[in-house]
Amino acid sequence: MLRVGLDASASAVAKPTGVAVAIRGLALALGALPAAEEIELTPLYRLSRVKRRSTFLPGAKVFHPRFSLLLARKLDVIHGPDARLPKLRGPSLVATIHDLSVRKDGRFSEPGFRETRARHWEDAAARADRIVVYTEAVKRDVTRELSFPAERISVVPLAASGKPRGGTAKRDHVLVLGEISTRKNTLGAVLAFERARERSPAARRTTLLLVGPDGHGAEAVHEAIRGREHVRHVGWLPAAELAETLETARALLFPSRSEGFGLPVLEAMQASVPVIASNDPALVEVAGGAALHADSEDVAGLAAHLVTVLEGGAQELGSRGRARAAEFTWERSARALASVYRAARSAPCRA
Repeated sequence: MLRVGLDASASAVAKPTGVAVAIRGLALALGALPAAEEIELTPLYRLSRVKRRSTFLPGAKVFHPRFSLLLARKLDVIHGPDARLPKLRGPSLVATIHDLSVRKDGRFSEPGFRETRARHWEDAAARADRIVVYTEAVKRDVTRELSFPAERISVVPLAASGKPRGGTAKRDHVLVLGEISTRKNTLGAVLAFERARERSPAARRTTLLLVGPDGHGAEAVHEAIRGREHVRHVGWLPAAELAETLETARALLFPSRSEGFGLPVLEAMQASVPVIASNDPALVEVAGGAALHADSEDVAGLAAHLVTVLEGGAQELGSRGRARAAEFTWERSARALASVYRAARSAPCRA
Protein backbone atom coordinates (compact mmCIF):
# COMPACT_ATOMS: atom_id res chain seq x y z
CA MET A 1 0.00 0.00 0.00
CA LEU A 2 1.35 3.41 -1.05
CA ARG A 3 0.63 6.01 1.64
CA VAL A 4 0.01 9.44 0.10
CA GLY A 5 -0.47 12.77 1.85
CA LEU A 6 -2.32 15.37 -0.24
CA ASP A 7 -1.97 18.99 0.90
CA ALA A 8 -5.57 20.10 0.38
CA SER A 9 -5.09 23.45 2.15
CA ALA A 10 -6.00 25.51 -0.93
CA SER A 11 -9.39 23.78 -1.08
CA ALA A 12 -10.36 24.86 2.46
CA VAL A 13 -12.66 27.65 1.32
CA ALA A 14 -16.37 28.21 1.82
CA LYS A 15 -16.96 29.10 -1.82
CA PRO A 16 -14.72 26.84 -3.94
CA THR A 17 -13.72 27.80 -7.48
CA GLY A 18 -10.91 26.83 -9.84
CA VAL A 19 -8.01 25.38 -7.86
CA ALA A 20 -10.21 24.39 -4.90
CA VAL A 21 -12.66 22.54 -7.16
CA ALA A 22 -9.79 20.73 -8.88
CA ILE A 23 -8.16 19.64 -5.61
CA ARG A 24 -11.42 18.40 -4.11
CA GLY A 25 -12.36 16.56 -7.29
CA LEU A 26 -9.03 14.76 -7.46
CA ALA A 27 -8.98 13.97 -3.74
CA LEU A 28 -12.46 12.45 -3.78
CA ALA A 29 -11.64 10.46 -6.92
CA LEU A 30 -8.42 9.14 -5.39
CA GLY A 31 -10.32 8.11 -2.29
CA ALA A 32 -12.83 6.22 -4.42
CA LEU A 33 -10.23 4.15 -6.31
CA PRO A 34 -10.55 0.39 -5.87
CA ALA A 35 -8.27 -1.38 -3.40
CA ALA A 36 -6.33 -2.86 -6.32
CA GLU A 37 -4.75 0.58 -6.90
CA GLU A 38 -3.18 0.29 -3.41
CA ILE A 39 -3.35 4.02 -2.68
CA GLU A 40 -4.05 5.14 0.89
CA LEU A 41 -4.83 8.86 0.76
CA THR A 42 -4.65 11.27 3.69
CA PRO A 43 -5.87 14.84 3.09
CA LEU A 44 -3.55 17.29 4.84
CA TYR A 45 -4.27 20.86 5.91
CA ARG A 46 -1.85 23.50 7.11
CA LEU A 47 -2.29 24.72 10.66
CA SER A 48 -3.37 28.13 9.34
CA ARG A 49 -6.52 26.52 7.90
CA VAL A 50 -7.78 24.99 11.15
CA LYS A 51 -10.49 27.65 11.54
CA ARG A 52 -11.96 26.37 8.26
CA ARG A 53 -12.12 22.74 9.39
CA SER A 54 -15.81 22.54 8.46
CA THR A 55 -14.62 22.52 4.83
CA PHE A 56 -12.03 19.74 5.35
CA LEU A 57 -12.27 16.45 3.48
CA PRO A 58 -12.98 13.26 5.47
CA GLY A 59 -9.96 11.76 7.26
CA ALA A 60 -8.03 15.03 7.28
CA LYS A 61 -4.93 15.69 9.36
CA VAL A 62 -3.52 19.10 10.29
CA PHE A 63 0.20 19.80 10.00
CA HIS A 64 2.58 22.64 10.76
CA PRO A 65 4.08 24.49 7.75
CA ARG A 66 7.50 23.16 8.72
CA PHE A 67 5.86 19.74 8.79
CA SER A 68 5.61 17.04 11.43
CA LEU A 69 8.41 14.50 11.45
CA LEU A 70 6.09 11.87 12.93
CA LEU A 71 3.53 12.39 10.15
CA ALA A 72 6.24 12.34 7.49
CA ARG A 73 7.36 8.92 8.68
CA LYS A 74 3.87 7.58 8.03
CA LEU A 75 3.80 8.71 4.39
CA ASP A 76 5.53 7.49 1.23
CA VAL A 77 4.56 10.44 -1.00
CA ILE A 78 3.62 14.06 -0.32
CA HIS A 79 1.64 15.84 -3.06
CA GLY A 80 1.45 19.61 -3.17
CA PRO A 81 -1.49 20.14 -5.58
CA ASP A 82 -1.07 23.92 -5.53
CA ALA A 83 2.70 23.97 -6.25
CA ARG A 84 3.69 24.41 -2.60
CA LEU A 85 5.82 21.68 -0.98
CA PRO A 86 6.55 21.23 2.73
CA LYS A 87 10.09 21.34 4.04
CA LEU A 88 10.95 17.75 4.92
CA ARG A 89 12.95 14.69 4.07
CA GLY A 90 11.73 11.16 3.62
CA PRO A 91 8.60 10.95 1.45
CA SER A 92 8.87 11.43 -2.29
CA LEU A 93 7.58 14.79 -3.49
CA VAL A 94 5.02 15.54 -6.20
CA ALA A 95 3.90 19.08 -7.07
CA THR A 96 1.11 20.28 -9.33
CA ILE A 97 1.64 23.49 -11.30
CA HIS A 98 -1.69 24.75 -12.62
CA ASP A 99 -0.24 27.30 -15.00
CA LEU A 100 2.41 30.01 -15.23
CA SER A 101 -0.05 32.79 -16.05
CA VAL A 102 1.17 35.39 -13.58
CA ARG A 103 4.75 34.80 -14.72
CA LYS A 104 3.72 35.59 -18.29
CA ASP A 105 1.79 38.81 -17.69
CA GLY A 106 2.14 41.31 -14.86
CA ARG A 107 -1.45 42.53 -15.37
CA PHE A 108 -2.86 39.35 -13.83
CA SER A 109 -1.92 39.87 -10.17
CA GLU A 110 -0.29 42.05 -7.55
CA PRO A 111 3.55 41.91 -7.31
CA GLY A 112 3.43 40.16 -3.93
CA PHE A 113 1.36 37.29 -5.29
CA ARG A 114 3.68 36.90 -8.29
CA GLU A 115 6.71 36.77 -6.02
CA THR A 116 5.15 34.13 -3.78
CA ARG A 117 4.12 32.03 -6.76
CA ALA A 118 7.60 32.32 -8.24
CA ARG A 119 9.15 30.99 -5.01
CA HIS A 120 6.78 28.02 -4.96
CA TRP A 121 7.46 27.17 -8.61
CA GLU A 122 11.22 27.45 -8.26
CA ASP A 123 11.17 25.33 -5.10
CA ALA A 124 9.04 22.69 -6.81
CA ALA A 125 11.40 22.63 -9.78
CA ALA A 126 14.34 22.15 -7.41
CA ARG A 127 12.89 19.54 -5.05
CA ALA A 128 10.00 17.66 -6.66
CA ASP A 129 10.50 14.12 -7.92
CA ARG A 130 7.61 14.60 -10.32
CA ILE A 131 5.55 17.58 -11.48
CA VAL A 132 1.91 17.25 -12.52
CA VAL A 133 0.18 19.59 -14.98
CA TYR A 134 -3.30 19.50 -16.49
CA THR A 135 -2.42 20.02 -20.16
CA GLU A 136 0.38 19.54 -22.66
CA ALA A 137 0.35 23.32 -23.10
CA VAL A 138 1.41 23.86 -19.47
CA LYS A 139 3.93 21.03 -19.74
CA ARG A 140 5.67 22.95 -22.50
CA ASP A 141 5.63 26.11 -20.38
CA VAL A 142 7.09 24.37 -17.32
CA THR A 143 9.79 22.67 -19.38
CA ARG A 144 10.78 25.96 -21.01
CA GLU A 145 10.29 28.45 -18.17
CA LEU A 146 11.45 26.38 -15.20
CA SER A 147 13.96 24.13 -16.99
CA PHE A 148 12.29 21.05 -15.53
CA PRO A 149 12.88 17.79 -17.48
CA ALA A 150 9.88 16.91 -19.65
CA GLU A 151 10.22 13.21 -18.81
CA ARG A 152 9.45 14.01 -15.16
CA ILE A 153 6.28 15.97 -15.96
CA SER A 154 2.97 14.10 -16.14
CA VAL A 155 -0.18 15.46 -17.78
CA VAL A 156 -3.20 14.58 -15.66
CA PRO A 157 -6.36 16.27 -17.03
CA LEU A 158 -9.27 17.28 -14.82
CA ALA A 159 -12.94 16.39 -15.33
CA ALA A 160 -16.33 18.04 -15.01
CA SER A 161 -18.24 17.21 -11.84
CA GLY A 162 -21.91 16.27 -11.70
CA LYS A 163 -24.18 14.89 -14.36
CA PRO A 164 -26.46 17.12 -16.48
CA ARG A 165 -30.13 16.31 -16.09
CA GLY A 166 -30.81 16.67 -19.81
CA GLY A 167 -33.93 18.05 -21.45
CA THR A 168 -33.60 21.36 -19.60
CA ALA A 169 -35.26 24.26 -21.39
CA LYS A 170 -32.91 27.04 -22.44
CA ARG A 171 -33.36 30.54 -21.09
CA ASP A 172 -32.29 33.82 -22.58
CA HIS A 173 -28.86 34.18 -21.02
CA VAL A 174 -25.24 33.85 -22.06
CA LEU A 175 -22.89 32.77 -19.30
CA VAL A 176 -19.43 34.07 -18.37
CA LEU A 177 -18.16 31.65 -15.75
CA GLY A 178 -15.12 32.23 -13.56
CA GLU A 179 -13.36 34.88 -11.55
CA ILE A 180 -14.12 38.47 -12.58
CA SER A 181 -10.59 39.46 -13.49
CA THR A 182 -8.08 40.72 -16.00
CA ARG A 183 -6.69 37.24 -16.63
CA LYS A 184 -10.13 35.82 -17.35
CA ASN A 185 -10.70 38.82 -19.63
CA THR A 186 -14.18 39.40 -18.21
CA LEU A 187 -14.22 42.91 -19.64
CA GLY A 188 -13.48 41.46 -23.08
CA ALA A 189 -16.49 39.18 -22.71
CA VAL A 190 -18.69 42.17 -21.85
CA LEU A 191 -17.42 44.12 -24.87
CA ALA A 192 -17.95 41.13 -27.17
CA PHE A 193 -21.51 40.74 -25.90
CA GLU A 194 -22.21 44.43 -26.51
CA ARG A 195 -20.85 44.09 -30.05
CA ALA A 196 -23.09 41.07 -30.63
CA ARG A 197 -26.13 43.05 -29.46
CA GLU A 198 -25.35 45.73 -32.04
CA ARG A 199 -25.49 43.12 -34.79
CA SER A 200 -28.16 40.66 -33.77
CA PRO A 201 -31.78 40.81 -32.55
CA ALA A 202 -31.22 37.37 -31.01
CA ALA A 203 -28.40 38.78 -28.92
CA ARG A 204 -30.54 41.73 -27.86
CA ARG A 205 -33.04 39.28 -26.40
CA THR A 206 -30.42 37.79 -24.09
CA THR A 207 -28.81 38.73 -20.79
CA LEU A 208 -25.13 38.32 -19.97
CA LEU A 209 -24.62 36.63 -16.59
CA LEU A 210 -21.23 37.02 -14.94
CA VAL A 211 -20.90 34.15 -12.47
CA GLY A 212 -17.89 34.20 -10.17
CA PRO A 213 -16.16 36.11 -7.38
CA ASP A 214 -14.22 39.34 -7.83
CA GLY A 215 -10.55 38.94 -8.69
CA HIS A 216 -7.66 41.16 -9.74
CA GLY A 217 -9.00 43.86 -12.06
CA ALA A 218 -12.68 43.41 -11.21
CA GLU A 219 -13.17 47.14 -10.62
CA ALA A 220 -12.91 47.90 -14.35
CA VAL A 221 -15.61 45.34 -15.10
CA HIS A 222 -18.01 46.72 -12.51
CA GLU A 223 -17.48 50.21 -13.88
CA ALA A 224 -18.19 49.01 -17.42
CA ILE A 225 -21.45 47.25 -16.57
CA ARG A 226 -22.86 49.93 -14.27
CA GLY A 227 -26.35 50.88 -15.51
CA ARG A 228 -26.51 48.07 -18.08
CA GLU A 229 -29.55 46.00 -17.15
CA HIS A 230 -28.71 43.35 -19.73
CA VAL A 231 -25.45 42.51 -17.94
CA ARG A 232 -25.63 41.12 -14.41
CA HIS A 233 -22.95 39.98 -11.98
CA VAL A 234 -24.54 37.30 -9.79
CA GLY A 235 -21.36 36.36 -7.88
CA TRP A 236 -20.45 32.87 -6.72
CA LEU A 237 -23.20 30.24 -6.96
CA PRO A 238 -23.59 26.96 -5.02
CA ALA A 239 -23.11 23.81 -7.10
CA ALA A 240 -26.80 23.02 -7.66
CA GLU A 241 -27.70 26.59 -8.66
CA LEU A 242 -24.64 26.84 -10.88
CA ALA A 243 -25.53 23.60 -12.64
CA GLU A 244 -29.02 24.89 -13.44
CA THR A 245 -27.70 28.26 -14.61
CA LEU A 246 -25.17 26.51 -16.85
CA GLU A 247 -27.55 23.95 -18.34
CA THR A 248 -30.10 26.61 -19.27
CA ALA A 249 -27.54 28.93 -20.90
CA ARG A 250 -27.57 29.69 -24.60
CA ALA A 251 -23.78 29.75 -24.67
CA LEU A 252 -20.64 30.02 -22.57
CA LEU A 253 -18.40 32.97 -23.42
CA PHE A 254 -14.88 32.29 -22.11
CA PRO A 255 -12.26 34.64 -23.67
CA SER A 256 -9.58 34.01 -21.02
CA ARG A 257 -6.12 35.37 -21.70
CA SER A 258 -4.31 32.48 -20.03
CA GLU A 259 -5.40 29.11 -18.66
CA GLY A 260 -3.91 25.92 -17.33
CA PHE A 261 -6.99 23.87 -18.18
CA GLY A 262 -10.29 25.78 -18.22
CA LEU A 263 -12.83 23.75 -16.23
CA PRO A 264 -15.78 25.99 -17.22
CA VAL A 265 -15.26 24.96 -20.85
CA LEU A 266 -15.48 21.28 -19.96
CA GLU A 267 -18.46 21.86 -17.65
CA ALA A 268 -20.34 23.69 -20.40
CA MET A 269 -19.57 21.04 -23.00
CA GLN A 270 -20.76 18.31 -20.62
CA ALA A 271 -24.08 20.18 -20.41
CA SER A 272 -24.27 20.46 -24.23
CA VAL A 273 -23.85 24.24 -24.03
CA PRO A 274 -22.04 25.78 -27.04
CA VAL A 275 -18.67 27.27 -26.09
CA ILE A 276 -17.02 30.39 -27.50
CA ALA A 277 -13.50 30.58 -26.07
CA SER A 278 -10.19 32.28 -26.67
CA ASN A 279 -7.50 30.47 -28.62
CA ASP A 280 -5.32 30.06 -25.53
CA PRO A 281 -3.35 26.82 -26.10
CA ALA A 282 -4.76 25.02 -23.05
CA LEU A 283 -8.35 25.87 -24.00
CA VAL A 284 -7.87 24.73 -27.59
CA GLU A 285 -6.37 21.49 -26.27
CA VAL A 286 -9.20 20.80 -23.83
CA ALA A 287 -11.98 21.74 -26.26
CA GLY A 288 -10.54 19.38 -28.85
CA GLY A 289 -12.34 20.96 -31.80
CA ALA A 290 -15.70 21.14 -30.00
CA ALA A 291 -15.73 24.91 -29.44
CA LEU A 292 -15.47 28.12 -31.44
CA HIS A 293 -12.26 30.07 -30.86
CA ALA A 294 -10.97 33.59 -31.42
CA ASP A 295 -8.05 35.57 -30.06
CA SER A 296 -8.79 36.86 -26.57
CA GLU A 297 -8.35 40.46 -27.76
CA ASP A 298 -10.48 40.00 -30.90
CA VAL A 299 -13.77 41.46 -29.68
CA ALA A 300 -15.28 41.40 -33.17
CA GLY A 301 -14.33 37.74 -33.69
CA LEU A 302 -15.76 36.67 -30.34
CA ALA A 303 -18.93 38.65 -31.06
CA ALA A 304 -19.29 37.05 -34.49
CA HIS A 305 -19.09 33.57 -32.98
CA LEU A 306 -21.67 34.52 -30.36
CA VAL A 307 -24.06 35.81 -33.01
CA THR A 308 -23.63 32.59 -34.98
CA VAL A 309 -24.59 30.51 -31.95
CA LEU A 310 -27.50 32.69 -30.82
CA GLU A 311 -28.97 32.81 -34.32
CA GLY A 312 -29.00 29.02 -34.55
CA GLY A 313 -25.76 28.37 -36.37
CA ALA A 314 -23.20 25.76 -35.32
CA GLN A 315 -25.98 23.54 -33.95
CA GLU A 316 -23.63 20.57 -33.81
CA LEU A 317 -21.50 22.24 -31.12
CA GLY A 318 -23.65 20.93 -28.29
CA SER A 319 -23.38 17.27 -29.26
CA ARG A 320 -19.71 17.58 -30.16
CA GLY A 321 -19.00 19.22 -26.84
CA ARG A 322 -20.86 16.54 -24.90
CA ALA A 323 -18.90 13.80 -26.68
CA ARG A 324 -15.62 15.58 -25.99
CA ALA A 325 -16.43 16.09 -22.31
CA ALA A 326 -17.22 12.39 -21.93
CA GLU A 327 -13.54 11.65 -22.61
CA PHE A 328 -12.65 13.27 -19.26
CA THR A 329 -13.55 11.46 -16.03
CA TRP A 330 -12.39 11.88 -12.44
CA GLU A 331 -11.69 8.15 -12.22
CA ARG A 332 -9.34 8.35 -15.19
CA SER A 333 -7.62 11.37 -13.64
CA ALA A 334 -7.24 9.60 -10.29
CA ARG A 335 -5.75 6.49 -11.91
CA ALA A 336 -3.24 8.64 -13.78
CA LEU A 337 -2.32 10.45 -10.58
CA ALA A 338 -1.86 7.13 -8.77
CA SER A 339 0.61 6.14 -11.47
CA VAL A 340 2.53 9.37 -10.86
CA TYR A 341 2.76 8.59 -7.16
CA ARG A 342 4.11 5.10 -7.86
CA ALA A 343 6.67 6.47 -10.29
CA ALA A 344 7.82 9.11 -7.81
CA ARG A 345 8.27 6.52 -5.09
CA SER A 346 9.94 3.83 -7.19
CA ALA A 347 12.29 6.14 -9.09
CA PRO A 348 12.93 9.34 -7.12
CA CYS A 349 14.76 11.90 -9.20
CA ARG A 350 15.44 14.61 -6.64
CA ALA A 351 18.85 16.21 -6.96
